[in-house]
Amino acid sequence: MVRPIETREQRLATLLEGFQHVPAVVQGRLSTAFLEADLTPRGMPKALKRFYAHLEAVGRTPEQVIAEDFESLSSSRSAHRTLLTALRKFAPEVPLAAARSTSQRWDRWLNDRYNQKPKKLRKSTRVALVPEDWHEVWQSVIPALDRVVRVNGRRCRKLSPKTRNSVIQAVGMLAAARIWAQERGVDLDASCSAELFEAFTRFMLLEREASTRTAADYLERIRMFAARGGLLTVPANIAMSELIGALRDEAAEEEPTKRAKVRDFRSRFTLADVLTRALSLTVEADMAPDGSAEAERKRRIALILALLVNTGDRQGDLSRLAIGEHVTRSEGGLWSIEVRQAKTGRMKDLGALWPLTGALIDAHVLGGRPKGQIEDQVRAVTSCNLLTLSSEPFHTYYSAQVLREEFGISGHLVRTLITDLLRNERPDAAWAAQEMLGHSNKWMQNAYRTEFRVTASVKQWQALLYRMTS
Repeated sequence: MVRPIETREQRLATLLEGFQHVPAVVQGRLSTAFLEADLTPRGMPKALKRFYAHLEAVGRTPEQVIAEDFESLSSSRSAHRTLLTALRKFAPEVPLAAARSTSQRWDRWLNDRYNQKPKKLRKSTRVALVPEDWHEVWQSVIPALDRVVRVNGRRCRKLSPKTRNSVIQAVGMLAAARIWAQERGVDLDASCSAELFEAFTRFMLLEREASTRTAADYLERIRMFAARGGLLTVPANIAMSELIGALRDEAAEEEPTKRAKVRDFRSRFTLADVLTRALSLTVEADMAPDGSAEAERKRRIALILALLVNTGDRQGDLSRLAIGEHVTRSEGGLWSIEVRQAKTGRMKDLGALWPLTGALIDAHVLGGRPKGQIEDQVRAVTSCNLLTLSSEPFHTYYSAQVLREEFGISGHLVRTLITDLLRNERPDAAWAAQEMLGHSNKWMQNAYRTEFRVTASVKQWQALLYRMTS
């Protein structure tokens, strides 16, 4: 028997059977689209019917949808993507930020399943020798790095973990330089002689292609190591000083190129340009598909740009900010940051952030959800990293990567612009800006202490900067 051909209206009536839980406005949008052309993907009506039936069963409104709802409705990646497409087309009022974790889970599943390449054995690129491979004389000095010692009658405290690691790295490179020299017919013993230091300098500049500044820094660390171990003789110290001085002089001749880059940047950008780009990204994020990775990334970049101008933080400090620990939101909706700087170890408290910055943090945390859910979302991400909104942070130089992509500059040049703005507009507040940027200078501190108090001056300058960049 030949099946009669149904009209599109008849097919629509069949399609809408069981749609009693779907709001009339959503049914209207779906009907209009179906009467014009077939729906793509075809499973959207069924996905909508299951979505609203599920919400009815659990007693939640569409605006209250949570991640668990999307998890229970996404039996496959295709089903999840079909549901999101249907909601974006026919129910744009449903916030899709809660679906982000499910989307990421299915993306990871896809990446793990397809395009897998057999793992290759990783060849180590380490050059510096580990302490176990050093000469025994050098190994015996290592304990002196972890205690207070006297060098030429001067008391030297034990090294911080960061400094200790850099010294160990430098001496490891010195050990590698000895082997490099031996392979070329030059035998050097473990005594810290002028010949060993000269060979090390050649190794760094020729073999490792390091800059003169880097070679000088490594020699400084090696001198610190040798002095603590009593291995540095007077002739060797003189030779090392001459080498370091020559390397520093050569490095200084390279500085005009760097200064030219800074001048070019200053001529093309101001702090207002950075903030304007942050606002543009916010608009782009609002226009991107709700709950998408694109919207999430644009909100995060906008927040980073605003924070760099608002706080002048170093990239390392910015990357480790945690909500609830370093970044807090008051009952009145004001955000503030209080963090101990990794480089200086000093506490930094600028008071309340600018309203613009606070609004961008709100938008980042909400991720497209209704504004009324901000307090619930802040509680949900407490103890999470501010940028990732998870327990794991990005790498330290993520903010630098963002600035290179957006402006072709480094994060430090934003701090340079802050200093420039202050120097031009309010030279009397220089110490306050120094405190804001996290620098330490006792002479400046004493010079300005009579006019400014620490906390008050920083907050005063921060408010002034906001007015000048608005």
